[in-house]
Amino acid sequence: MKVNITGKNFNTYKHLQDTMEKKFDKLGKFFSDDITVNVVLSQERGRDKIEATINAKGAVFRGEEVVSDIYEGIDRVVDKLSSQMSRFKGKLQK
Repeated sequence: MKVNITGKNFNTYKHLQDTMEKKFDKLGKFFSDDITVNVVLSQERGRDKIEATINAKGAVFRGEEVVSDIYEGIDRVVDKLSSQMSRFKGKLQK
């Protein structure tokens, strides 16, 4: 899984990038193809915003969170994407 990280008014650092790659790698279990995750990190009014988009097998999965702690936001977005991908994979199997 390839993770593309973009920051708007936000400085990314190595520990944050490693954490994000580790968390998003867990989503690779849903699809065996190479998946690309586009992540946009921004800061608005003192709060952190994380947006993640995944294109897989013609479907688009998207999660967005606005939080005060970026690590909490990463966890929430991964949970949202996980549930979306799980539902989609269930529909494909039927």
